[in-house]
Amino acid sequence: MALLLAEPYRFSFTQLVSILLRALQRHGIGRERALRTVLSFRNSLSLSFPASEVEALDVEPATQDPLGALRSGTLRRVRITPAFIGLLGASGTLPVHDTERIAARKSLGDDASQRELLDVMSTRLIGLFYEASVKYRVEHDLAIGDGDRLLPMMTALAGTCPPRAASAGQPVRHVRPDTAACFAGLLRTRPVAAGTVEQVLSSYFDVPVRLEQFVGCWDPVPENRRSTLGVTRPVLGISTALGTRLWRHDICARLHVGPLDEAQARSFLPGGTALAALREMTRMFAVPTLHYELRLLLAPPAIKPLTLSTKTPSRQLGWNTFLTATPGVTDRPDVRLMLQTPMTRKRDRQEHGDVA
Repeated sequence: MALLLAEPYRFSFTQLVSILLRALQRHGIGRERALRTVLSFRNSLSLSFPASEVEALDVEPATQDPLGALRSGTLRRVRITPAFIGLLGASGTLPVHDTERIAARKSLGDDASQRELLDVMSTRLIGLFYEASVKYRVEHDLAIGDGDRLLPMMTALAGTCPPRAASAGQPVRHVRPDTAACFAGLLRTRPVAAGTVEQVLSSYFDVPVRLEQFVGCWDPVPENRRSTLGVTRPVLGISTALGTRLWRHDICARLHVGPLDEAQARSFLPGGTALAALREMTRMFAVPTLHYELRLLLAPPAIKPLTLSTKTPSRQLGWNTFLTATPGVTDRPDVRLMLQTPMTRKRDRQEHGDVA
């Protein structure tokens, strides 16, 4: 900030105004108020070629320590003289003789009301130019601490709810709200490609992920769709099916995750944070009818013989327990489980006859 006040020509116009707005906001002066009452833009009276976008910066009242005046609250006005835009000067819109006449009156110490009148008009003009130049620049609102206007739009594009403060009745989220905004372009691609799923999950969890398509799984037939003599009138060869479930290749995919070390593998087991986050991440692809089988590939250091001790990490029988004499060697270096989604739970209830 001290360099900006001492040598403003080292900064671009947009950068300089943004830094000033951020500094004023830290001292309780909002953006709208700062542009309306604190910052003003003067016309340049120089006819030489502009060496930079900003010609000068003055503060009111004049002081040797403008930064201290800003901190103490005695700074009333900041006057910026841009060299590339305005009504007067080498880049001004008015004829050159107007600049020459006003500059001559200033050098003679005459009335400066003409320049002040033009400065009033140029302040509004240049202020609108600044707002237009930063309106669609993503980094601007973040730079001055004015909030992130892009995040709600990106989450809407991704098809998720905008981030909001969590309430007591809402479930705990294991995925950050801005994750959907980060992958909005990929999440809205239709149809969802296997490479898209691999790219999003690999980037989020920072582990290798491969999607195997058309794995197949049993799909229970709803009770009202089953072939029942005297009830559904099945036609042989057309609408007759034996059994209560069908094997379908189009509703299940397998996620190969890994190789994983011991800590990573533990987080993907039931009760782990990574497994809960993976469940939420798969919902973002908006393919509710697809079931996921999770296959965790364990790295050799994660395969250790089972030992009963109070000093070793807790083990889950059937998940991370191995009966092997040699560490890193086992006949089955993977762990498999079904990723529980709303459709998976509904299918399980139908298969057990709880829901028709």
